[in-house]
Amino acid sequence: MHEYISQSEEDTLNIARQFAQSLEGDEVVLIYGPLASGKTVFVKGMAMGLGIDENLVSSPTFTIMNIYSGEKLLFHLDLYRAEEKELSLLGIEDFLGMGVLAVEWGEKAEAQPWARGSIKVKIKPGPKTRLIVIER
Repeated sequence: MHEYISQSEEDTLNIARQFAQSLEGDEVVLIYGPLASGKTVFVKGMAMGLGIDENLVSSPTFTIMNIYSGEKLLFHLDLYRAEEKELSLLGIEDFLGMGVLAVEWGEKAEAQPWARGSIKVKIKPGPKTRLIVIER
């Protein structure tokens, strides 16, 4: 487990960029945190670390998943509006092993078979900083 303190959006981007540079390219990353805690900013930083233009990254709240291509593929899944019973219908298994799967609202995916062995990123906002905990 690694803990980081982010004092700005730039810090969060850099923490996520460095984290993503350590990935093989086929991991499932579950991202936890309340609304506006920086989950999408973290995914933008991951994109940077995977050789993807972070400006392409946007929250897939309404589309469920966005796919970004760079040195490695990044599948960006947002489960905010998804019901747990719908997850098995999304066909996520089809994307496993093809790239990094970053899942916002990771708590909704924990019971899915494809989430077993995932990396967990927990973002805990405070008054002026964010605690980012990465559990491998």
